[in-house]
Amino acid sequence: MRFIDAHLHTDMIEDVQLQKLAMMGMEACVIPSPHMFIGTHSADTVLLLWERFLTMESTTAKTLGYEAFTSIGIPFFGINHADAERCLAKLPDFLKNERVVAMGEIGMDTGTDFEQFLFREQLKLAKAHNLPIILHTPIRLAPQGKTITPRIFEIIKEEGYPVEKAVFDHAAEETLDFRMKTGGMVGLSICWDKMPPEVAAQYVIDSPDKRKKIIINSELGGEGNDYFMVPRVMLAMKLRGLDRQTIDDVCYTTPKQFFNLPLSW
Repeated sequence: MRFIDAHLHTDMIEDVQLQKLAMMGMEACVIPSPHMFIGTHSADTVLLLWERFLTMESTTAKTLGYEAFTSIGIPFFGINHADAERCLAKLPDFLKNERVVAMGEIGMDTGTDFEQFLFREQLKLAKAHNLPIILHTPIRLAPQGKTITPRIFEIIKEEGYPVEKAVFDHAAEETLDFRMKTGGMVGLSICWDKMPPEVAAQYVIDSPDKRKKIIINSELGGEGNDYFMVPRVMLAMKLRGLDRQTIDDVCYTTPKQFFNLPLSW
């Protein structure tokens, strides 16, 4: 079964694991900029990372058997205000690249003034360049999720950004209904600290009227819970009796259409 991983940090994963994903059916992925850095970094670090996404990550993907696209954003942890301003000035040049299919991860985690500033500035750029956005929202067990996720939605409305072009990623069970009611896409991130594959599979099965609003991604996976989370969701859906066409629609067609990926197959 084929799939597109719509949120995969390939720069943090070994090539041998990425090739296994291709052998499992990954036709393409979207590589988002991380929402945080460990430690403090300069604008030069961010710009070098964007260059890596558009050069080495894209060409390496082809040698491993899949297509890589990217989503560009400025981390809101690990970079100071002055360096963020430098990145904002450079962003429009990067957004012109044909491999950039979205902006992100952007959004908020705890709602600091800096997060809100950076979120608003990047929303303006995404709107000006007619790009969809991948939203970082508080993860599954984060206690602030019930307040920060609605605040993210409010800021989107305040900035006049079309919410239907936003993916509210890292969905948790407690905020699923709210996310669906926003009119945006709902990202089910299947990762060691996020949603388990069986939970995601059952949600898709139980929600036939919502399937076109769901995007499934692995976010990162990890050695303890492996990198193959989207295939695990697909297998769980298959074992629970969901038909092959519906699985293909959810895991391949929806992300392909939402990000307007130029895939010919």
